[in-house]
Amino acid sequence: MTRDALDLAAVAAFLVARHGDALCDAAIDIRPIQGGLCSDVALITARLRGGARPRRVALVAKLARGATAREVTVYRRLSGSVARRFSPELLGAQRLGRRRWLLFLERIVPAHPWPWTDSAHTARVLDRLARFHGETATGAPLPAWDYEAESLAAARSALSLAERVPRGEVPALARALPALRRVVAALPVMRRQLLAFQPLGSAVIHGDVHPGNVMIRRRDGVAEPVLLDWARARVGSPLEDVSAWLQALGYWEPEARRRHDTLLAGYLAARGLSPALTRPLRDAYWFAAASNALAGALGYHLSLVLAGGAGQPGAAPEARAAAARNAADWLRVIRRADACWS
Repeated sequence: MTRDALDLAAVAAFLVARHGDALCDAAIDIRPIQGGLCSDVALITARLRGGARPRRVALVAKLARGATAREVTVYRRLSGSVARRFSPELLGAQRLGRRRWLLFLERIVPAHPWPWTDSAHTARVLDRLARFHGETATGAPLPAWDYEAESLAAARSALSLAERVPRGEVPALARALPALRRVVAALPVMRRQLLAFQPLGSAVIHGDVHPGNVMIRRRDGVAEPVLLDWARARVGSPLEDVSAWLQALGYWEPEARRRHDTLLAGYLAARGLSPALTRPLRDAYWFAAASNALAGALGYHLSLVLAGGAGQPGAAPEARAAAARNAADWLRVIRRADACWS
């Protein structure tokens, strides 16, 4: 996000209204930070006149547009749930036009830039998810979203991309392609079974849990996880959040991969359920993981592999190689789900 992307007068008015102090001259600083694919995010710092000395305040501004504009409604409707306690506080929101909002969010200061080498932090995220899923198991009035239709379209697009990848670009693809075709064909029925799976059933889920969307902050001397980017929150299977977290983190952290079953059992225990990883539970877990893969992750990495192929300009060779490795990881998930389904 650039300074030009913001209405500085609106930002200044919000700061003054919230804090009750006048701004010092030329006091707003905007620094772009990493955000979502359809959002611009910036850290805003300002100096306010207050008392004998100016004071500094900081917050995050997020320009949400298109489908991600639903995030402001998600924040408002979940404000009374446990999600409020482990998500940034929505300080305010300004509508800029049709499906365009400027969100003002609490700034989260991470206690560590990469806390996931400590498996205790990984488990804390699952514990918070368990509390959130348990509290919202009866659903919540979230903004409408036909996720099932959108995810099926994304799955079919991923299959189309897979069938176009040149032989050898993703070595795992030749072996996985038949499984991918079967899972895409079965996806609607697979998801119906997943959402009906007991005793977990369905609940409000975050919908995009991965290390880029989770921070550990320290508040009152206690380390606690904070989930960012709630634009994909919806009613779904809790296992979609759990598998997204464990699969994404396992890619980066060997210890998380080694402790996969222990962490999954810990989530079940936090929900007050038996920690036994039964065959039906494992099947449902891999159905959820495959749903996540087909909802966007696999297609995204395959599109990077295709970019620049056959002499066309596109992604750099290093980026394409990394995308091929990521795609192979998700294809392993697809093969596991296919084996469970079969």
